[in-house]
Amino acid sequence: MFAGLLLFIPVLLAEDVAVLFCRKKSVCVLEGLSVKLSCGFTIQDTRRKLKEFYWFNNNNRKKWKDTTIPEDLSEDPEYYGRLLHGAVGGFSQYSLTTTIINLRPSDSAEYKFRLNTQNSGWKNSESGTTVFVTGLKVIKNPDTVKEGQKVTLTCSTMCILSNNPNLTYIWYKNGRRLTNPKTLKTSLSEDAGSYSCVLVGLENQPSLGATLTVRYPPRSTTVTVSTDQNKIVEGSSVTLTCSSDANPPMEKYTWYKRNGTKVSVLRGETESYTIPSVSLGYIDQYFCEAKNEIGAQNSTWDLTTDDRLVNVLTPVLCVVAVLTAGTLLVLSYYTLKQRNRGERADTPRVHYVSNDASNTAVSEEESIGVRVKPPRNK
Repeated sequence: MFAGLLLFIPVLLAEDVAVLFCRKKSVCVLEGLSVKLSCGFTIQDTRRKLKEFYWFNNNNRKKWKDTTIPEDLSEDPEYYGRLLHGAVGGFSQYSLTTTIINLRPSDSAEYKFRLNTQNSGWKNSESGTTVFVTGLKVIKNPDTVKEGQKVTLTCSTMCILSNNPNLTYIWYKNGRRLTNPKTLKTSLSEDAGSYSCVLVGLENQPSLGATLTVRYPPRSTTVTVSTDQNKIVEGSSVTLTCSSDANPPMEKYTWYKRNGTKVSVLRGETESYTIPSVSLGYIDQYFCEAKNEIGAQNSTWDLTTDDRLVNVLTPVLCVVAVLTAGTLLVLSYYTLKQRNRGERADTPRVHYVSNDASNTAVSEEESIGVRVKPPRNK
């Protein structure tokens, strides 16, 4: 792609040479592309031929050995391999061109030419063309965005490109390629990131990244509780911490305590609040308000001291109840066992004696002193 300018205005350079030089005008070219500069002149005396010419960078005077004698651009190491010179014409009219390829920001300068004709010596053109080499940049409109607000990202240049065709750009977010030109109709927090663009064909020359920041009020505000002990007990110290997601960050926190219909503001505006000693029997609810410059939000979870304490004590009470019931059952068992033993001790014992073929049952008292005769042999 070439961007150039060819405007001819005659002026008398010498008695026999009229130079048609380029009007001093800015040319804006994208970095990495090429620019073609072209100027011309007429030799009044056809006997004087063009011997030689060269282009020079008029901004490099400090680099010349003699500030009055411009140095050939093709001898400057910064332009090696990037210049294409040309001269068209003959007899009396000539057109001089130079093309600078793979433009760099350092190529931004005013360019003129110097020519030597037969018997006239070296002459410099009185004016030239100023070239501005620009890179790409991302423009945000508006520059600051609130969540839900429309924002447009545009891939642009520092100056208006000359001979600008319909250029095609590729967009990236955080280094990942996007499929469509970026116009965020409704910005969300996930749209935040670093955006850059490149020109198709010049993918190795991306723009500088532009950071899109989406601002939103506090959300997902919650309260968490922590203690120095494993469980909350009466008289223990409890620390409440308020957390919230917001951009910009919170400016302050406000803590509240509700007892019935009465709401009081607690001291301190930090993210943490400590209850030095909790008490059973009090129904107090604690909650916080997180606030930034966009808005505020109350916590969505309330700490009720009674609820927390009941929750902790309930398992303990259950264990105590089970142990008590077990103890009562064991005591009941042993009591019944002892009672049964006592009843058996009061009952008379019965002994059986054998007299011949019949059995007679007598009590232990009656059996005392009774002799048992052995049976006779028949």
